[in-house]
Amino acid sequence: MSTPFSPASASTQARPAEAARGFLADVFGWMFLGLAITAGIAAYFGSNNDMTQYATEHGGLIIGVVIAQLALVLGLIFLINKISAAVARLLFCLYAATVGFTFSFILEGYTTASITSTFIVTAGMFGGAAVYGWVTKRDLTMVGQIAFFVLLGLILTMIVNIFLGSSTVEYLISAVGVLVFTALTAYDLQKIKQTAAMATGQGEAERKAAIFGALALYLDFINMFMFILRLTGGGR
Repeated sequence: MSTPFSPASASTQARPAEAARGFLADVFGWMFLGLAITAGIAAYFGSNNDMTQYATEHGGLIIGVVIAQLALVLGLIFLINKISAAVARLLFCLYAATVGFTFSFILEGYTTASITSTFIVTAGMFGGAAVYGWVTKRDLTMVGQIAFFVLLGLILTMIVNIFLGSSTVEYLISAVGVLVFTALTAYDLQKIKQTAAMATGQGEAERKAAIFGALALYLDFINMFMFILRLTGGGR
């Protein structure tokens, strides 16, 4: 006579849950590592007056870093299926470092207090959106698609406002940007949750998927931070 529960069946049921936890740990681990690299590089260059002055006097260096930054993130997005997980991890770390370099100049215009308070607010909003994306039963696919198209419009508006120089438009851009990346955070978390549910704990594809998920959340956090800083941050 068989029993409804056995150690063998428990082990079989435990493996998928363990693999899902491992996948999520990889996603958030790499995301937090990326943020740590960005913060560390930004703090280093921001506190080094000689290097800051050198980079300011040689504008080509900053332009080169920005171009490299775009190449790295686009390479990760479009070549993720063609590169190894090790290369994807390296590109992600390099991208986070380049963001830290450009941040060191952007953050120069804000007080330490405003940067700190903005980080706390961003962490709270990001965490809230992430929890919602994790627990909601609603399909957020449409939310993600709408947020993506709004983001495209936002980028075009930002380009136009470079020539207009309107503070009102800049304020609206920042407000909409916060909403867009809050929505994208919830959407990305839901997609990551779905991927985690299918994780087996093995395979190169899963390791690359973890980096791709970390990149998505990293971009959500960084962009949310920048829009909130522009919206509420105090200048020096």
